Amino acid sequence: MDLGIKGKVALVTGGNKGIGKSAALEMAREGCNLVITGRNEADLASTEKEIQALGVKTLSVAADLETADGVEKVVSGAYDAFGQIDILFNNAGYSKACTPISATDEDWMAMVNIHLMSCVRTCRLIIPKMIEQKWGRIINMSSMYGIAPGTGVADYNAAKAAVLNYTRAIAMEYSKYGICATAICPGLIHTEIWDRFADMIGEELGKTRQEILDSAAAQASATKRYARPEEVGKVVAFLASECASYMTGCSVQVDGGALAGIEINF
Repeated sequence: MDLGIKGKVALVTGGNKGIGKSAALEMAREGCNLVITGRNEADLASTEKEIQALGVKTLSVAADLETADGVEKVVSGAYDAFGQIDILFNNAGYSKACTPISATDEDWMAMVNIHLMSCVRTCRLIIPKMIEQKWGRIINMSSMYGIAPGTGVADYNAAKAAVLNYTRAIAMEYSKYGICATAICPGLIHTEIWDRFADMIGEELGKTRQEILDSAAAQASATKRYARPEEVGKVVAFLASECASYMTGCSVQVDGGALAGIEINF
């Protein structure tokens, strides 16, 4: 299927690994030029080479997107290099365990900054130019936990829920200019974040990482498995395309049936 994005420029935050990397590679296969960002320069360099091998132009920018300065660095670098940003995939993020009362103010603000405010700041800089172009795709990374919160990550849950509402607000304001804004809500995806979470829970319960991962997949997915990052990346590429021109203001669950009312008990 021709997604109609050959020659367009996509900015993928957190594009150096995991879902972001997979989405960047999928769009590169469609002929899209890429700007990727992340904190780890070695990961960025490695991913940049993989993208360039697909025959498209690529820029990697190391930055901390918890800060306004970091966002400005990435966006200005993209415009300097390519002169346009047609597709924005706000994917940067991380999580750590907490309860609704154990997280400090600093913990809460870190989650809000990386998950919500990074979206707000990129959109603030990019949407005006998308309006001029009369075309744009914005895909914001939420989570199944933004819809139905899970235990152990209260601040993450709240930030991801806010991303869903913010995405709808963008759609209501700017869809008339040819800008489609959607959110993606992954479930159990085998990434470093889940590996770290499994290690932490496993240490508390005296279980191995694989035992924790298998237990979670058995209880929280109708498919009884974790997804591969590329399974989400393909959905992101579709949402970024001409094929999704009537999809805006909505969220897309890529969760293997995790929101079917199943509770995880390790």
